[in-house]
Amino acid sequence: MLIEAQDLTKIYKMGAVEVHALRGVDFSVGKGEFVGITGSSGSGKSTLLHLVGLLDDATSGSLEIGGVDVSGLTDHEKTEFRLKRFGYVFQDYALVSELNAVENVYLPSLARGEDKERAEKSALAMLNTVGIGERSDHLPSELSGGEQQRVSIARALINSPEIMFADEPCANLDSVNSGNVLDLFRKVSEESGQTILMVSHEEWHAEYFERIIRLHDGAIAEDKYL
Repeated sequence: MLIEAQDLTKIYKMGAVEVHALRGVDFSVGKGEFVGITGSSGSGKSTLLHLVGLLDDATSGSLEIGGVDVSGLTDHEKTEFRLKRFGYVFQDYALVSELNAVENVYLPSLARGEDKERAEKSALAMLNTVGIGERSDHLPSELSGGEQQRVSIARALINSPEIMFADEPCANLDSVNSGNVLDLFRKVSEESGQTILMVSHEEWHAEYFERIIRLHDGAIAEDKYL
């Protein structure tokens, strides 16, 4: 298995109050799976994604990714692990407003020390893959919401990450653009063997997933293949 999580818990302390966001979550994910993480607001969806994506630390439990016990990594090691092996797509796109589409896409490649000319060529190819190659020289402010999300997806995929994490990537999109993004995710998963973990609160998104992990009050209420 690519991801092995055992008894993951997350407790947030708000003054004297403890909020149990995750309560002993166990699950595993194989390579190439497109997994939807669903549940009502406050069920722990984003918390789980952030823990597995190494954007936050669990209070307790163990987590292995690619055979590596990531819970034991230092902050620097986690940063390197994320940069080399993960890609992220967020609901707010998180694009740099002063950079055009292709520059936003090749930022992770430059961070890895890749030559700029080579990185730009790869970024252009990736923008063509997600269907907006002709908009490569446009700033985020000159792109629609759907186009901006495609740029962020291209950026997430540019370094061929083992795992792509998507946190409500369709939250700011209409149903047509949401469907286009989900079609793209499914295509990438099927054709490239890309492992994708996506948080969603929309029931109709389920038709695109290979598997659903449904959370309730910080615990797994359902885990099924579709």
